[in-house]
Amino acid sequence: MLKKIGSTGDTKLHQVAVSPGGKPVTILEIGTELDDAPAIFVGANFEGNVPLSTEGALYLAQMLLDSSKYTENVKWYIMPQPNPDASLDYFADVKTGKTTNLLVINNDADEQTDEDGPEDLNGDGLITKMRVKDLEGKYIVSKNDARIMDAADAKKGERGEYKLYTEGIDNDNDGEYNEDGIGGVNVGIAFPHLFPYTNKEAGRYSGETPEVYGILRFIFDRPNIAMVYTLGTSNFCLVPPKGGRKGGANLENIKIPARYGRMFNIDVSKTYTMDEVIEMFKERVPAGMEVTPSMVAGFLGLGAAVNPQDEDLVFYKKYSEDYKKYLESKNFETERLDPTPAKDGSFELWAYYHLGVPSFSMNLFTVPKVKEEKKGNGDAVSLEEVEKMSAEDFVALGEDKINAFLKANNAPDRFTAESMIKMMESGRVTPKQMVGMMKQMPKPEKEGELSVKDKALLAYSDKDMQGNGFVAWEKVDHPTLGDVEIGGYVPYLETTPKAELIDSLASVQLPWLLQLSTQLPKFDIVDSKVTDMDGGIYKLEIYIANTGDLPFPTSMGQRNNQPAPVILVLDDDLEFLEGRTRTNVGNLGANQVKKLSWLIKTNKKAVTATIESAVFTDVVKQINIGG
Repeated sequence: MLKKIGSTGDTKLHQVAVSPGGKPVTILEIGTELDDAPAIFVGANFEGNVPLSTEGALYLAQMLLDSSKYTENVKWYIMPQPNPDASLDYFADVKTGKTTNLLVINNDADEQTDEDGPEDLNGDGLITKMRVKDLEGKYIVSKNDARIMDAADAKKGERGEYKLYTEGIDNDNDGEYNEDGIGGVNVGIAFPHLFPYTNKEAGRYSGETPEVYGILRFIFDRPNIAMVYTLGTSNFCLVPPKGGRKGGANLENIKIPARYGRMFNIDVSKTYTMDEVIEMFKERVPAGMEVTPSMVAGFLGLGAAVNPQDEDLVFYKKYSEDYKKYLESKNFETERLDPTPAKDGSFELWAYYHLGVPSFSMNLFTVPKVKEEKKGNGDAVSLEEVEKMSAEDFVALGEDKINAFLKANNAPDRFTAESMIKMMESGRVTPKQMVGMMKQMPKPEKEGELSVKDKALLAYSDKDMQGNGFVAWEKVDHPTLGDVEIGGYVPYLETTPKAELIDSLASVQLPWLLQLSTQLPKFDIVDSKVTDMDGGIYKLEIYIANTGDLPFPTSMGQRNNQPAPVILVLDDDLEFLEGRTRTNVGNLGANQVKKLSWLIKTNKKAVTATIESAVFTDVVKQINIGG
């Protein structure tokens, strides 16, 4: 399919790697004639177990080829299948849901490799779970649904009765089951940012497997990539990137090391914000040198950033709200299981933290939530009703109705009617903001009920999959464990809908990524001013604008000096009394203007000003000087 698409129009195919299983990893370039233009990179199905995302990438490519609207000034790179070894599992006779390629890895550190993978013991073509009764077991059959296994809770007096294993046998007789299957490395968790060294499926280091190295090399060789889209299981379009990781640099409470305190005469007993440190450093560096957060972080050894920057969350949150409104306008059901948070070592995190560009991800399908019937809540108002209220209207409901509303929506204990009324009256929060927070919070599981996820998966299996999403537990005589039962959720249940739904899921959601592509930064020289200082000396002021709706660079890009800067270049035959021929424009927010100024001496009648960038299209303007 990719070869067919790549043989038409202004396209080109790039093979960036060959997988350990001998399969090509190919990227489609759309817009080969655009030599000086920003580019968007689209990667899909990095873990190999979300075939719908591969279909989505191909669908997006065809949309771009069918209309020139989004390809006139933007180049596209589309990679539908970066993990071809794992993706073949979906079409195999026995489906495992595997995410690893065929790189030989000794996962259990014995004398053999790839010797203990799963086996289809009940012959149904699916690898599910085995449960076996064991006095040392940690699981019990759920009281709410006999299909589900729950972890025994000792606090409730429960004692485990079963052990759970992946379906298969202990081929190497080491007491473990299916711990060293064929392959390999999970390409989707093998990128440099937060590389999970303790996870054997990530490999020994990022780039160990050829797919990851080839992708990294391809992207670093193309500094014009200004935005990245990932199709998979996370969804930055719907839910902004999560923070809260420990170990990152705290840029709001910075301690100055003693040696730098003495060098710069700074009180090391205090803590400072990044802005305060920047101002202190500005007074102590050579004139004209720009002090950036990345310079400060590197100089002081503040460590790697592991949480999204607050300034970047502003545009992520804005586009999240816009996307929700877009889906509502399309009557698209959004009450589905929450998308999976981006994993350590994922492509989408690497793109944001290392490349410093806006990184958006999208999961095209998750299982619908079960709509709960309200029980015993009387006339409790709904989230939708509260969201439209003013603070005064909400307070007027009274404590009883507010408590009923909070209880009906499983609000945490700290949300009480009294506390919410005080917050509304003080103006610290609005009803819309409160509802937004409640929607984002993980809902506590109700006592004596299945989890939200199990409810959704079982209902989806029963109703939409005619019961085929769950293998009923069935007794099998196991060669070493004796009597076991085999059953559980089937592979790909969570990520892969029926084939007839693919077109509708893609046609509704993917156009949002096309809309996002129009938000890229755009640089222009919007005005200039020349002041004659006599004697052939002129003060030159040039106004640079970012007319796009995204900042450049992102706050993370400022911190790590990525991507390549935008430079304002003047004629090199001018005599510069102040300023220089090449000036870094620096960071420029969305729809913002920055003034740059020089003092020059020349007898020329005009000066050429050029905005140069490895990322964006160059802009050239002639500025009249005298006469």
